[in-house]
Amino acid sequence: MEFLEVVIRLEEIKIEKKKVKGMLDWLTPQGVKNIQKFLRLANYYQQFIKNFAFIARLLYDPVRKD
Repeated sequence: MEFLEVVIRLEEIKIEKKKVKGMLDWLTPQGVKNIQKFLRLANYYQQFIKNFAFIARLLYDPVRKD
Protein backbone atom coordinates (compact mmCIF):
# COMPACT_ATOMS: atom_id res chain seq x y z
CA MET A 1 0.00 0.00 0.00
CA GLU A 2 1.27 3.50 -0.77
CA PHE A 3 0.25 6.40 1.43
CA LEU A 4 1.68 9.94 1.46
CA GLU A 5 4.81 8.98 -0.51
CA VAL A 6 5.49 6.07 1.86
CA VAL A 7 5.34 2.38 0.93
CA ILE A 8 3.73 0.33 3.69
CA ARG A 9 4.13 -3.43 3.86
CA LEU A 10 3.69 -5.92 6.68
CA GLU A 11 7.42 -6.23 7.24
CA GLU A 12 8.54 -2.65 6.55
CA ILE A 13 7.73 0.99 5.97
CA LYS A 14 9.91 2.88 3.52
CA ILE A 15 9.99 5.96 1.32
CA GLU A 16 9.39 5.79 -2.43
CA LYS A 17 12.74 5.76 -4.26
CA LYS A 18 11.77 8.65 -6.54
CA LYS A 19 11.21 10.87 -3.47
CA VAL A 20 14.60 9.98 -1.99
CA LYS A 21 16.26 10.85 -5.30
CA GLY A 22 15.08 14.44 -4.92
CA MET A 23 16.79 14.69 -1.54
CA LEU A 24 20.01 13.17 -2.86
CA ASP A 25 20.08 15.47 -5.89
CA TRP A 26 19.51 18.61 -3.78
CA LEU A 27 22.39 21.05 -4.23
CA THR A 28 24.46 21.88 -1.18
CA PRO A 29 22.48 24.59 0.65
CA GLN A 30 24.19 27.99 0.68
CA GLY A 31 23.00 30.59 3.17
CA VAL A 32 20.61 30.47 6.08
CA LYS A 33 17.37 30.50 4.06
CA ASN A 34 18.46 27.59 1.85
CA ILE A 35 19.60 25.58 4.87
CA GLN A 36 16.21 26.20 6.50
CA LYS A 37 14.41 24.99 3.35
CA PHE A 38 16.50 21.84 3.23
CA LEU A 39 15.95 21.14 6.95
CA ARG A 40 12.17 21.53 6.59
CA LEU A 41 12.20 18.84 3.92
CA ALA A 42 14.71 16.65 5.75
CA ASN A 43 12.73 16.81 9.00
CA TYR A 44 9.87 14.96 7.32
CA TYR A 45 12.23 12.08 6.52
CA GLN A 46 13.97 11.98 9.92
CA GLN A 47 11.78 9.11 11.07
CA PHE A 48 13.45 6.93 8.42
CA ILE A 49 17.05 8.02 9.11
CA LYS A 50 18.88 6.45 12.02
CA ASN A 51 20.69 9.07 14.16
CA PHE A 52 19.18 11.94 12.14
CA ALA A 53 19.74 14.50 14.91
CA PHE A 54 23.42 13.61 15.14
CA ILE A 55 23.85 13.77 11.36
CA ALA A 56 21.98 17.06 10.93
CA ARG A 57 23.33 18.87 14.00
CA LEU A 58 25.91 20.86 12.02
CA LEU A 59 23.17 22.21 9.76
CA TYR A 60 21.24 23.57 12.73
CA ASP A 61 24.14 25.69 14.09
CA PRO A 62 24.02 28.40 11.35
CA VAL A 63 20.22 28.76 11.57
CA ARG A 64 19.90 28.69 15.37
CA LYS A 65 18.60 31.93 16.83
CA ASP A 66 20.33 32.90 20.05
